[in-house]
Amino acid sequence: MRPGDSSPGRTTSGGPSFAAAEIGLERQEEPAIDLSNPRAALPRARTTAGGLVKSLLLIGLALFVALVVGFGSVFALRLAFADLPAWSGLLFGLLALVFVLWGISRRYAWIMPWYYVLPAIVFLLTFTFFPVVLTIWLAFTDYAGARNGQLSVPTTTPIVAVDGARVTVSDPSGLNCDVLRNGCVDVRAEVYSFELLAVTAVDYADGVLTLTEPLPQGRQARQVEVFLPDLGFDFSTAIERVEGVEVYLVRAPPFAPDLERVGIQMADEVDRRIVAHEGAVLTLDAPLPGAFDATAIARYNDYGFIGLRNFATILARAQRSLIPVFAWNVTFAVLTILINTAFGVLLAVLLNNPDLRFRNAYRTMLILPWALPNIITIQVWRGFLNENFGAVNRVLMLFDVTPEPINWLGVALAAKGAILLVNLWLGLPFMMTAVLGALSAIPRELYEAAKIDGASAWQGFWGVTAPLLRTALVPITLTGFAFNFNNFNLIFLLTDGGPPVEWGTATARGTDILISWAYNEAFRSQGGYAYGLGSAISILIFVITVAVSLVNFRVTGALKEESNA
Repeated sequence: MRPGDSSPGRTTSGGPSFAAAEIGLERQEEPAIDLSNPRAALPRARTTAGGLVKSLLLIGLALFVALVVGFGSVFALRLAFADLPAWSGLLFGLLALVFVLWGISRRYAWIMPWYYVLPAIVFLLTFTFFPVVLTIWLAFTDYAGARNGQLSVPTTTPIVAVDGARVTVSDPSGLNCDVLRNGCVDVRAEVYSFELLAVTAVDYADGVLTLTEPLPQGRQARQVEVFLPDLGFDFSTAIERVEGVEVYLVRAPPFAPDLERVGIQMADEVDRRIVAHEGAVLTLDAPLPGAFDATAIARYNDYGFIGLRNFATILARAQRSLIPVFAWNVTFAVLTILINTAFGVLLAVLLNNPDLRFRNAYRTMLILPWALPNIITIQVWRGFLNENFGAVNRVLMLFDVTPEPINWLGVALAAKGAILLVNLWLGLPFMMTAVLGALSAIPRELYEAAKIDGASAWQGFWGVTAPLLRTALVPITLTGFAFNFNNFNLIFLLTDGGPPVEWGTATARGTDILISWAYNEAFRSQGGYAYGLGSAISILIFVITVAVSLVNFRVTGALKEESNA
């Protein structure tokens, strides 16, 4: 090259190259990307305005204002309109939300894209965050059917004497204080003054009694008594509501009432709290008004914070409920995955053979159980497994497999076998279809190469099919394990958690898993509801499920990051 020549991208002793000087730019080196930090490769925001935290705070502020306006408007308007429905608060809250969001967008224009995810945030808070917070809170209370914070009308007990703040009742057992955590001590109560008011009516039709004049104001009409001439005795029913001279009855009289002989039970009530309970004597927190003629008292189903008592109750009964139920729960999930995977892989490999005739027909028939609703299928299987006339026992006895019928749903071990059998029928189509999809991705050339090398069908499966299926089966089996670990529908519909066993309790029986045990504790004990204890069990289930899932991920290596080396 001659001394006067120059080329682009090179410099001489006199200065930059001709190309660089002509363009007016200097070449700069690209910054190196740190592969160990994936976030470094992500595009950066063009503006620093807003941000995740600030945007969520503003949206949260708007939702909080709408919530306050909704509740406040209903509370304020009910002072003037007592019959205002509670759902009207949604309208006021929605209007407030729109107004606040409009004001925020006027001040912070960059928040507008966040309004597209606002419905998702609302649904997340309503159906996920709120239930979780409520479950955690209830787990530390004794909330139950007998302790629900509502007035217990059946506990209404007559009062025989009043001495200031001391009230003597006729039958203390009528208050049913034994179901409360501390008896009737520190429990709210309503003290009533009942009076039967004789009135006359002018008409009765369709459960509505029309009086000649309105009832006295300031008192509550609780019950109506009418005489039935056709039967010769009185008929009593509760009053649903009173509108002017019209009295709406909860139950309609079976025959036409005597409109001249109508009695309305009027009641005045005073709210008090019971501070001491000694036999038939109740001590209230304040004396009753002097002009108040107390005739009866009813208590509330109070509940409160009890700390870790629910968890202590669960652990105290762990030998008879938590441990055996958890052991069967894990066994059920593991065996289901092993059995369903084995049969699913077997059928998928057979149906993946291109030389198999009518294989599409076989696939269609095997997928049919997947198309039917589980509720119907499980109920049909209950009939098949019936001890006396079920098809399963009839077939087994026909081929002399068993000399007598098997009580599939009445013996714990047989019931567990029945659950695994029915779950195989329900889960096999999914497992077979998933494996067929994975098999379709394996090149046929690999099988042809294995045949050329002299591999048998069995060697081809373990040398070609199994290694290539392993990657696809790991997420499928983990998902199946998580699903069956909480498979409430199968247990509830097939065996209802039964049969009872000697080691168990009324709520933890032979085939109950953790979720069905929690359901039994929450909805089938302590007056039909035991939300506190059921919530505590739900928290334990959550902890156990997370622990089991982490163990699965650790064993299978599902959480390991692949090395780039």
